[in-house]
Amino acid sequence: MEEKLRSLIVDDEESARRLLKKLLEETQFFSEIQFAHSVASANNVLTNFDPDLIFLDIKMPGKDGFSIIDDLLQRRKKPGIVFVTAYEQYAIQAIKHHAFDYLLKPVNRKELKQCILKFIKSRKGDPKSIEAGKSAEFPEKISRIRVNTRTGTVFINPSLILFCKADGNYTTICTGNKKQLCSMNLGKVEEQLPKNGFVRMGRSYIVNFEYITMLDRKESKVTLEREGESAIIKIPRQHLKDLDLI
Repeated sequence: MEEKLRSLIVDDEESARRLLKKLLEETQFFSEIQFAHSVASANNVLTNFDPDLIFLDIKMPGKDGFSIIDDLLQRRKKPGIVFVTAYEQYAIQAIKHHAFDYLLKPVNRKELKQCILKFIKSRKGDPKSIEAGKSAEFPEKISRIRVNTRTGTVFINPSLILFCKADGNYTTICTGNKKQLCSMNLGKVEEQLPKNGFVRMGRSYIVNFEYITMLDRKESKVTLEREGESAIIKIPRQHLKDLDLI
């Protein structure tokens, strides 16, 4: 039987910690997952806990995530470090700090699993995986979608979108607490979105599957959450089955 891993999640946002824990538990690779909300609290946890992998946010109050690596070197501990951040511009710094990998928020299930499998192979001495861990297969720059509005053009990161709602010949794009009304119909918006991860539900909605946390079939409602932001949308009952295809 494959030996289970132990992990520490360091992130100042509770919702981000809970979501990542849920995703890690889904992989069934972990026997123990602990939390820390800052670099200081992480150092306290590491006094009595020796994780195999640390999933580390970068931009936090107090010391940033990079500073924990210096602390680990002083303790002579060498867990795998996976930076998990919404800020893609930190990739180069992560390379310099010898990160094993780098994941962009919102964390994609497939990318997370690939990261963990790569780490497991590196522990077994797989040369290709070890080299990959050293260089870290950082994601390419995320492409923004370009949407027209009544006053101009806006560029939106698709990974931040909770859902898109049709409004006649217009579309409202919701990224949490912010909504953008664009002068394009839902079909035109759909053409720009990544093929994987977004689900068209009837004529009215496109939802980001990664953020679905609850499906109420009785009330025909879907709950979406992202880093403390949430939305509940009502879906025609006949289109709830679209989620079963993912």
